[in-house]
Amino acid sequence: MSYLIYSLENNKYINRFLVSQVHEEAIHGDPVAIEKEANVWEGSVGAASHLNPIRENFIKERRLSSDALPSFTQKDADGSILWGHSESPLIVNFPYSNPFITNTGFWSTSTWIKSVAYTILEVPSDCHIECDFAVSGGASLWLNDKLIIKHEPYIRNKFETATIVLPLVAGENTLIVRWDDFAERDTEASFSLCFKEEQPDFKQKISVGNRDIEAIKAVEKALGDLSCESGHVNRGDVKLYCPNPFDDSELKIYIEGATEENAMVGDLCQKEAVFAPGSSVANLGACEDFPYGYLQFDAKTEVQGLAISYHLAFENFPHSLLPTPSATIEERKKQAYEFLAQYGERNGNRAIAILYAGGDQKEFEDLIKRQITFINNRSDCSDFYMPYLHHIMKSLSDHPFVTKEIKEEIKACILGFRYWYDEPGDDAMWFYSENHALMFHISQLICGELYPNEIFTNSGMTGIEMQKKALALLDEWFEVFFSIGFTEWNSPPYLPIDSLGFASLYAQTDNERMRENAKKGLDYLSWILAVYSLEGAFSTTSGRTYHKELFGNQSNCPSFINWIDWGIGNPSHAGKGVTALCYSDYIPPKEYEEFVRVPKGKALLAQSTHGYKGHADVYTWKTANYILSSANDFRVGERGFQEDPIHMLFSANEHIWVSHPGEHSIFGHARPSYWAGNGTLPRVNQYQSFASAIYNIDPEHSVSYTHIYIPIKELASYQQKDNWIFVEAKNGGYGAIYASQIPELQTYGPYKDREFIVQGRKTIYLFRGGSQACHGSFEEFISLILSTPLTCNELSFEYVDSTLGNIKGSWNQSITVNGKEVEYKGFDPKGLNTWCEEV
Repeated sequence: MSYLIYSLENNKYINRFLVSQVHEEAIHGDPVAIEKEANVWEGSVGAASHLNPIRENFIKERRLSSDALPSFTQKDADGSILWGHSESPLIVNFPYSNPFITNTGFWSTSTWIKSVAYTILEVPSDCHIECDFAVSGGASLWLNDKLIIKHEPYIRNKFETATIVLPLVAGENTLIVRWDDFAERDTEASFSLCFKEEQPDFKQKISVGNRDIEAIKAVEKALGDLSCESGHVNRGDVKLYCPNPFDDSELKIYIEGATEENAMVGDLCQKEAVFAPGSSVANLGACEDFPYGYLQFDAKTEVQGLAISYHLAFENFPHSLLPTPSATIEERKKQAYEFLAQYGERNGNRAIAILYAGGDQKEFEDLIKRQITFINNRSDCSDFYMPYLHHIMKSLSDHPFVTKEIKEEIKACILGFRYWYDEPGDDAMWFYSENHALMFHISQLICGELYPNEIFTNSGMTGIEMQKKALALLDEWFEVFFSIGFTEWNSPPYLPIDSLGFASLYAQTDNERMRENAKKGLDYLSWILAVYSLEGAFSTTSGRTYHKELFGNQSNCPSFINWIDWGIGNPSHAGKGVTALCYSDYIPPKEYEEFVRVPKGKALLAQSTHGYKGHADVYTWKTANYILSSANDFRVGERGFQEDPIHMLFSANEHIWVSHPGEHSIFGHARPSYWAGNGTLPRVNQYQSFASAIYNIDPEHSVSYTHIYIPIKELASYQQKDNWIFVEAKNGGYGAIYASQIPELQTYGPYKDREFIVQGRKTIYLFRGGSQACHGSFEEFISLILSTPLTCNELSFEYVDSTLGNIKGSWNQSITVNGKEVEYKGFDPKGLNTWCEEV
């Protein structure tokens, strides 16, 4: 018998386990109407605190149950765990430095997920030793077949830690953990075992049969270094990097994945990467043969039948297939339909595009029936797809592709849907954030208009009654919205949803008041995109973002909307917010055009206040070459969610931000995740072309460093001089980024040559923008910054800029410039725009 043997992670964490595949069971309960008041604007992210009643009942039952010691067919890499009469294979967990064992993902319907983990812990002598057992969900732990603890906090996506004592015996000890959770939407069911003190003599052992241990470890190390040679593939071939450790045999890696939407419906791209003996590069062929968009893959290989897997992600965006934008917005809308019909993700957007631009009838039928099934299941985000159905019935029901059968299925779907939380349901749909609330209310109104005298079976109301209810809810929604703007300010994933809502309402409702409100909402959205985009790329400080938006600026939906509105940016696969805009007759106000492009030598200073209780004070400095933007003094020191408080943008592929990882897993789904959001929010402040971010990380947080994203291969050039990193963009923009501890460029892993890690819980970052037009050559810009006096203490700094003045800041206080505080608060959501000279 062969064993993979490892030291503890960081000499403290047990993270090497055999882990069973996730066992899933659908959860249903008696439909429940939620009667309590819910303020859709409450909280830091625009969402009310909410407990699903079905979840609450599930947790009560789980806490009353008792779990027997799990049964195995065999406790090695060829074994499985028994769940009644079914089996789940055991998989060797290769953690890639992650100290947590995680089942994270997105479940659109309520699901019970459960797994078992098994390992052998070898210790030199008998000991009773304290260990922290942190659990998100619920878990039971057995040591040497004896139950040590049943730890069942079941607090959604939040770790609760219990300190336990492990009575270990000299030699081998077996550890078994059974953990589970009620999965709804984004779910992080995870656990960790961390000794209070370092244990360098402890070993973790995994039985792998009679396989070659050295070969397994070599391939594990190689796969951990897998990446696309470019994070953004725009032309030529897709090439993967992974150093083949073998000089006499090929390394074959199978990748399977898609964009997020295509993955949901099982439309997957499959490729085989073959690395020749001793080679580190594999060619997968022309980028035109891959789907458009930010692609996420599972990457797998085998050593003597043992599966080893990791992840791969990159944005594929072949420029060769992009159309040249037509001169008018009406013509660009037609082009958008044509592009989506051919390259769009396989959802309702593409189905609508096929009806307008032409395409295959069978494909349309497949797409729309999938969408109907998704909504009938009351999957989370169903409200984002319902508008396509009522648009078909209202405006396209005479199309030859819309058969009698399809119309009957759509009508049944519409009449049976749950339109608000006060209607009965046992689903995981989310009603409580601003974009979801808007979408539910709009569909309720328009569907009520479609079928005024029909009974909507879930509520028991007639269409006329549904209209009346929806109008009252929409009146309240718009009243708040026009007062405070978007709580999830400047959000790349959710502005398109708002566009979908506003444009659907504007194009379809019979109610003139709501049509006027929708037009006003579209105008505000167009204003945001005009002011905060650079050459069509929309990537600024944001109240909500995800990996796919951070790493997919060319293919995200705001860029597509900019392309329609102004003829800059890109069409793409992402149609949310685009199709409804196209079938409406909306045209943005012509006066917004002056903000789309900034003349060289000038700068646009934009300040605005957003959200519940004015929680986000946004400050933006936009020049012809870059945008520096920030959310000032935003929830300093608190746990973040998915906010991006500071961002520097030169182009869709050249942008920079800093964050404190919310989790260890690079490709995890936590909120905050590794890149999207902050485990602990910094104090961010900005004055014109200067900004600071000061981190003082929660001492209880497991991640003790911050990091910077700088895509050095995409830039014209970059230099690092001790604590300073200098970047030159291809458009002539410059950036200087300072960290109070020396940033370390990562040369291994999926973000090598793009990620700089800064160790320590207390770190000061400074940003300074510039350009060739304003500061001369790149070398002159570097010399200017390095000659600028800077005093930096643990959590405070003083920076004496020759143009901007004396800037002081600290963890406990906003910055001052020449002794005066910068005004951030009290603006309205549209804000104040001021033209300045570039500095």
